[in-house]
Amino acid sequence: MSNAIAGVISELHRIYRDCSEGELADYIPELTKANPDWYGITVITADGQSYSVGDYQQPFTIQSISKAFTYGMNLDAFGVEAVGRKICVEPSGDAFNSISLDPGTGRPLNPMINAGAIAASGMVPGTGFDQRFDRILQQFSLYADSKLTVAEDVYQSESSTGFRNRAIAYLLRNFEILGDPVEEAVEVYFKQCSILVTCEELAMMGASLANGGVNPRSGKTALLPEHVEKVLSVMSSCGMYDYSGEWLYNVGLPAKSGVGGGVLGVLPGQLAVAVFSPRLDAKGNSVRGLKTFAELSKRFNLHLFNAPVLSDHSIRRTYTLAELSSTRQRSQEDHTLIREHGAGTRVIVLQGDFFFAAMERVLRVVSKHVDETTTFVADLRRVGLTDRATEGLLETISGELVASGKRLFVVDPGRTIQRDRFAGGKATIEFFEDIDSALELCEVELLRAHGAVSHEEIPMEIEEFAWFEGLSEPEMSSMKRSLEEVSFAAGATLMLQGDAPDYIYLLASGGVAIYHRSDTGENRIFSFSPGVCIGDLAAIDGSPRSADARALVPSVCYRLAVGHLHELEVENPPLYAKLIRNLLKINLGRLRRATQEIGTLKQ
Repeated sequence: MSNAIAGVISELHRIYRDCSEGELADYIPELTKANPDWYGITVITADGQSYSVGDYQQPFTIQSISKAFTYGMNLDAFGVEAVGRKICVEPSGDAFNSISLDPGTGRPLNPMINAGAIAASGMVPGTGFDQRFDRILQQFSLYADSKLTVAEDVYQSESSTGFRNRAIAYLLRNFEILGDPVEEAVEVYFKQCSILVTCEELAMMGASLANGGVNPRSGKTALLPEHVEKVLSVMSSCGMYDYSGEWLYNVGLPAKSGVGGGVLGVLPGQLAVAVFSPRLDAKGNSVRGLKTFAELSKRFNLHLFNAPVLSDHSIRRTYTLAELSSTRQRSQEDHTLIREHGAGTRVIVLQGDFFFAAMERVLRVVSKHVDETTTFVADLRRVGLTDRATEGLLETISGELVASGKRLFVVDPGRTIQRDRFAGGKATIEFFEDIDSALELCEVELLRAHGAVSHEEIPMEIEEFAWFEGLSEPEMSSMKRSLEEVSFAAGATLMLQGDAPDYIYLLASGGVAIYHRSDTGENRIFSFSPGVCIGDLAAIDGSPRSADARALVPSVCYRLAVGHLHELEVENPPLYAKLIRNLLKINLGRLRRATQEIGTLKQ
């Protein structure tokens, strides 16, 4: 099956490859040697999937696209305030090589014009030209997940003809934006512009920005997450020079172009696109690049401000413990108590990405049910991404709940939430790896609160089991003589999947879990608390055991041999009929609960 995304970019490549509009950059003599027919497109998603067509492996010099990445390096090294004292972030509306400085401070208006880029190159940490440039090259290589090199001939050409840039540098020195030696900052700038990239490498650099500053292939951090938004912001407002406003209006992506023919666009959280074609328009932007991006934005709906409205389906469903309990099988009395009083525990099941709008919907549910609810359980098993701002709101909500005597449990096996801010003595959230553990804790606390006797450690008496309801004293005495008390250590096996049924087990204390084995491994299906019959259905119809049963903790059971049950059918039909009737009632109760829970799941 052909890939639809690859098909679209291949189609656009066919449409625009014969476009002959524009001219090669000539103010740097070496750039005039480029083949005007070179044309490559690469799309790389935020998780590293790549789609390419054309001359995407043809090296070209990064030129002004480098400005965005050097600016980001300085944000990481010095922080936003320190960099802001040297470089503004206001659009200039002027050409890339204009002398656009703040009239009061002499600061360049933004880091995407040459004045701002030279100031940024002068800030790069290091002693001397070589150390500063090596730092830039290593950082760019980290972005690209590739060992980048320099086009020395282009560097020499830029250096020998860069008189206007030197003039800008000395003007910056006049305002103390640059220190001495001024020439060093200019040479670093010339050489960073001469770094060679392919379309594929440039797209990977952009994908690192789309992925929150982390290279999606290597997993290494190229830019701190808190600075990604700053870099993308100046790319949005200033990255295409005096075409930036029209670009944002029509294409709608943070972007940066270079006179080497490259254009890089980034859609945060989703993808990056790099286009390479050296024919430029009068403003220094690749003609094919502009056309390709405009069409791609339409085809793939990439405009930054055309984000879809969050669906109400961010909350998959809500339910209470009375409607859907854990998979723990308990006595009929315990289940009745949970059904009668379980409305005080409410589960909110979320799906998709968990950002502000989804959090606001959770807040609505909490506010609506807060009076009758003591414990809220947020089920994040189907949540993809979240952010620190959303976690901050979650922290506020949990703190308010705790202050009013209520609680918030969070089920988060994928650790979507960064738990460090919720750790320590003042933690307001309890985290769980699975929904059953959270619900079981709520059930145990509910049962204790309503006076239910715990038989986890103290064995139940035989008369307390629902299986023996309605038996006369002689019948009960007969059953006691037939039952054998057995103990199991934690992890011991009661039944094996596939074996013929030999006993019916009555769990008197401890706990037992049921596991099903298949070709893909073993899965825990549910667990039993004291007061429950285990293995009764297979004993009646004679079918092989459908699963394993193992003791979770040291456990005590009463067991009845299946053969003795069949003897009762012949020797004592009235007693046998009562036992079968009770087993039928027990399993009908399980079926009713399952039906109710399935109805809850489909809401």
